[in-house]
Amino acid sequence: TIWYLYRDNLLPRSIKFVGYARTKQSLVEVREKCKKYMKVRPGEEDKFEEFWAANDYLAGSYDKRIDYEMLNQLLSKFEKGPVANRIFYLAVPPTVFQDVTVNIKNACVSIKGFTRVIIEKPFGRDDVSSDQLSNHLAGLFKEEQIYRIDHYLGKEMVQNLMTIRFANQIFNPSWNRENIASVLISFKEPFGTEGRGGYFDDFGMIR
Repeated sequence: TIWYLYRDNLLPRSIKFVGYARTKQSLVEVREKCKKYMKVRPGEEDKFEEFWAANDYLAGSYDKRIDYEMLNQLLSKFEKGPVANRIFYLAVPPTVFQDVTVNIKNACVSIKGFTRVIIEKPFGRDDVSSDQLSNHLAGLFKEEQIYRIDHYLGKEMVQNLMTIRFANQIFNPSWNRENIASVLISFKEPFGTEGRGGYFDDFGMIR
């Protein structure tokens, strides 16, 4: 998805992408793992190489501040201009949200631009844990710095529903809250939990 945005000139030219995870791997290995998902059309080869030149990767833990200080040093290397904004996309297990956000706040906030934190659902496993996470985040960041998202809202099926509704004169007048009580969307994935069983025991659809 990031490649598509970059390819279509929807991102700033000065942007840098830095991956951070526990897996010890090189950027070459990251690129190889991504290969089967990347669609590169004829004539886009040079831009594709330019995209990967804007990428970097660092392995580190979720809970050790020293690793985030290393991340901060890496990010600072790329921030040559007078303004440098940082966006942290947390695609991590909900059990480590608190450790990760504390370390970002303590070691990785931008000193010459804004800092934003994007958190994928699930936002807690019930109302108690959701409130606890909200209170935790409120102690670290301002509300306008926090984005809570459901990545499935970007799926093609959902996007197509929007297109069908607003681009079709038959559906547009009637597809609204006055005439539709609920919308049920079912996804069928061609793969299993693949090591995520422990996650689904406590969060999401199985629970």
